[in-house]
Amino acid sequence: MALAKDTGFLLRKIPYSESSFILKAFTREHGLLTFMAKGAKQPKSRHHGLLDPVLHLQFLFPAFSRSDIRILGEVSLMRDFPGIREDIVKQGLSCIFSEILLRYTPSESDSSQFHDLLLAAQEGLESSSSERTVLQAKLSAFLLGYCDISGFQPQFQNCVRCGSALSGSNIPFLMDRGGPLCASCQRAEPATFFLRENIVRWLDAIQTGGEVPAVGRTDAWRAEEFLLSYLGRHTGGEKNLKSVAVWHELLGDA
Repeated sequence: MALAKDTGFLLRKIPYSESSFILKAFTREHGLLTFMAKGAKQPKSRHHGLLDPVLHLQFLFPAFSRSDIRILGEVSLMRDFPGIREDIVKQGLSCIFSEILLRYTPSESDSSQFHDLLLAAQEGLESSSSERTVLQAKLSAFLLGYCDISGFQPQFQNCVRCGSALSGSNIPFLMDRGGPLCASCQRAEPATFFLRENIVRWLDAIQTGGEVPAVGRTDAWRAEEFLLSYLGRHTGGEKNLKSVAVWHELLGDA
């Protein structure tokens, strides 16, 4: 039997029987895969301690399968992220990264870029502080990176209709066209979302790699709401991400 080897992350672990798990994994070369981890619940299993969604792993599995579920062979550790594993708030944010890839699954042809996006997000989260605004910026950066790879990256600098500079404290945004409107163009084309000027500056700085200005938690929530709505608009419908609600509880926002 021909075997394949690929790196990736576990996105979900589902109990299957008294001894096994069904695993959803996102891999660099194969995209989203479903594995059967036989006997993984047993204390002496060769998979014991490795089936953690935070870990960067290498999987060995059948290259071809008649079923959507492949039998998982070997698993080896590529990189641990103890700074995430030991911080429950960071764990919560890491779960959002995973659920986004699970619910808005990219095509296999783009899997290497999305794998690298997730790896970079985990590496950045590992070394970051646990300050609320820092973590909220990490989520916005991940969502913007997803949009960029997918080909519908928004822009926040000029009017999407006429190209002129933006003005005003409440900036209208056209979801379908991926950009804001100036005050003049707003009268001709109704907006689908409104963002405060400081939120627009914050998102633009995150996207372009500039110095990120400080924002309050309410504005960061609004940016998150906007990006999730924008992602849903361009991927066939916004999904209810349970991990987002859990993370808000961990932040004390519920």
